[in-house]
Amino acid sequence: MIAARLAVPADLVETIENRRPGFGERLLAGLGGAVPEVTQPAPPPVDDLTAAYRHEVEALVRAAAADGDAIVLGRLGSAVLGKRPDLVRVFVYAPLSWRIANVSASLGCSEAAARGEIARIDDARRAYAREYYRLAWDDPHNYDLTVDTSRYGIDGAAAVIACAARAAQTAR
Repeated sequence: MIAARLAVPADLVETIENRRPGFGERLLAGLGGAVPEVTQPAPPPVDDLTAAYRHEVEALVRAAAADGDAIVLGRLGSAVLGKRPDLVRVFVYAPLSWRIANVSASLGCSEAAARGEIARIDDARRAYAREYYRLAWDDPHNYDLTVDTSRYGIDGAAAVIACAARAAQTAR
């Protein structure tokens, strides 16, 4: 959807996901804290694909939430949507050994390759959360619920999350 909205190839957009921001991006983000006018509302230029990507992701997340019941997987939807009362923010995690075995089996790759990919993606997620939203991606205080998939399995974790969403809806 983002590639279509930006009128660029999908493989180009895919290069932006799960990557650590470059030095220039980090520098500009840092300057934005000291010089607020650097980060003021002007929409990101289309030639700055990372900024345009982020802008489109946020627009799509907000649109999905405005339409009603929605599940936003990743994209720091909890940061984009803030502390809305109709939102259940969930952090899904598992011990590294479980993740390595699961990724290795799912992708048919070595454990070393799985470990490297997990480290790369986790590092990129931490950096993205810190650079763009000034929060710790894996800090449980940023979520209403944390679920360990190694304890419940994928389907069990989904059931726990669905139960929490129903309970939150009833509580409102």
